[in-house]
Amino acid sequence: MLAIALLSVLLAPPGDAPAAAGPFAHGGYYLTFMRMPTYDLADWTRIVDAIRDDGGDSLFLWTAGAFRSTKYPITWEYNREHENVRADFVRELIAHAHARGVRVLLGFTPFGYDGVNRYAIEHPELKAVGPDGKPAAAFGIGCWGWNLCPSRAESRRFMLDYASEMVDAYPEADGLLIESSDYAACHCPDCGDHYFDHEFAFVKAISDRVWARKPDAEVVVFPHYFSGADVPGLGVRGSRQTFDPRWSLVFTPHSAPPEPSLMKRARESYWWDDSPSRRDPRAIQAGARRARDLGATGYVPSFEAFTFVSTDADEGQSWLKGRRQVPLGFGWLAPGDPPYDELLARVNRIAYREFARDPDLDFGAFRDLLGRELLGAAASPTAVDDLLALQAAFNGDRTWCQPSTATSPDRVRALAERDEPTAEIRAQVGATLDRLRALADRHAEPKTDGEAELLRVARWVLDRWRDDAGLLDPPAPDR
Repeated sequence: MLAIALLSVLLAPPGDAPAAAGPFAHGGYYLTFMRMPTYDLADWTRIVDAIRDDGGDSLFLWTAGAFRSTKYPITWEYNREHENVRADFVRELIAHAHARGVRVLLGFTPFGYDGVNRYAIEHPELKAVGPDGKPAAAFGIGCWGWNLCPSRAESRRFMLDYASEMVDAYPEADGLLIESSDYAACHCPDCGDHYFDHEFAFVKAISDRVWARKPDAEVVVFPHYFSGADVPGLGVRGSRQTFDPRWSLVFTPHSAPPEPSLMKRARESYWWDDSPSRRDPRAIQAGARRARDLGATGYVPSFEAFTFVSTDADEGQSWLKGRRQVPLGFGWLAPGDPPYDELLARVNRIAYREFARDPDLDFGAFRDLLGRELLGAAASPTAVDDLLALQAAFNGDRTWCQPSTATSPDRVRALAERDEPTAEIRAQVGATLDRLRALADRHAEPKTDGEAELLRVARWVLDRWRDDAGLLDPPAPDR
């Protein structure tokens, strides 16, 4: 029997994924393809390989705004330098993903966010209405525009036409991620608490279209169409439409609270959070435990690394205008270099791999494994402390669009210009830099490649402050 089992493994197609280890049937990362314009096919194949290496089998690829629609060029004109707009490669990427046993779901937001929100430039009459009864204000992350009113026939026609064109462009994709907006709904008289009724009409239409061509396609939606509950931050209630068990569901900490009764009826259920993108191993472990305790069949968190050039005041920060985003805060990288093989990104990759496999893994055991894998077999507890402290310097107060204050004098300078840097912020940055100086002294003669990289990154941070240390001085008293 053992020989037969071994033979079956050896003869299995190379793309077949092994049975999932741990509590989750599916894992992987959510990546905003449209906001990562500098990476080409070779870079994205490496990213897919990283997903597989980290034990994942799923790539939630937010694609709208990053494919060259022939019907609606307004959706990608803002992103014309995107490598996939320049040389469409997503079909080849999907083929590579399948060869590695990774599924690809194409992502977009109905009536809003990147690409779609640009349609209102040509059709301003379709802009959604805000709670004040006036046309919604422009909003965006990288791609600024307006969400659309789904009660308008032209909005619905455009949305179905555009999403269908994307589906037709990449027929080998394994399904869709239909991500409801987390920043605005339409409050016109025809929408209001019926907003998600209108959005659902589109969701059902595009789902039926996908299933008609590929019956086993997975379509992941948000729970707002079925729960009837208040939707966080939007000022409207969800709908109570009929749930089709072919749909999968995704839940998030900030916009889509878990619905256990719905989860039991769904094809799959996923928990999303931002831990790999912006936080640390303990947060990743907490996310894995949360997903496990909810009974989610998959934990697919964000690992986004923006590289777009800000054309507006992203996050309300005018100092970002005209600057290229710094992926994961790693400012030493060239624009075309993905960050996922960098030392500090590997900290969170290993954390995801290990805690998705065993959310209850002892953190001390994780630290030992992390030290061996990144710093060498003889890594000391102090060296692991240094590694985690260095990561904290990058992720401690980093936002989606701004590097941490400890690694960005420019951010601290912008705060100072608005009279915002409190004594607490200056003290925190100063204490972080003191710790990094001590770290650099301890590893001044590195014994492994990992230690050498630790030293290099710490010195990079310290060098950033060589000419700007005065930003951390207390302001002079008024006279």
